[in-house]
Amino acid sequence: MNASQIVLKLVLDAIAQDLMLDTFEQRLMIQKKVYLTQLTGLDLAYRFGWYLHGPYSTELTRDAFRLKEEMDLGERDYEKEKLGPFAYKRVQQASKIWANKPDGIDEDDWLELLASLHYLKHIAYMGKDASREFDDVWKALIDSKPRFTGRRSDAQTAWQQLDKVGLLKSKVLPAA
Repeated sequence: MNASQIVLKLVLDAIAQDLMLDTFEQRLMIQKKVYLTQLTGLDLAYRFGWYLHGPYSTELTRDAFRLKEEMDLGERDYEKEKLGPFAYKRVQQASKIWANKPDGIDEDDWLELLASLHYLKHIAYMGKDASREFDDVWKALIDSKPRFTGRRSDAQTAWQQLDKVGLLKSKVLPAA
């Protein structure tokens, strides 16, 4: 088990995310929660590109599958490790990002909206005339994810959540 896999396991445990990889939804939850966790200022060295379901990291997928495989073989190197104080403090902030999920929206959709809206606002190329305000980001979202057409109010709620935690003004959360 390498160092990045150990840290990944410690972070997943700290954000109460099981390392389940059997379904697409389980893998999506890991992708989005790790993306959002890195927005606390804790750089886990995963780089994300735009994918059909929003920000996606091939390195994270690789590490998650290797970690799961090694754990299934009985490896428990992570048990003698713990997150340092800086990392622990940052990880504790992460759940505030995806808090306040409205009733009637699945958790995987909520996480996908939060991560996708953030990525489109701060990272994706949207053209020199894009304002990166909600209307332009919403248009970019439905252009690439037509399945969210008709869910503007869900996207607005996710946008408000990002604003509430400070992730519209800043690419990452300010130090706590």
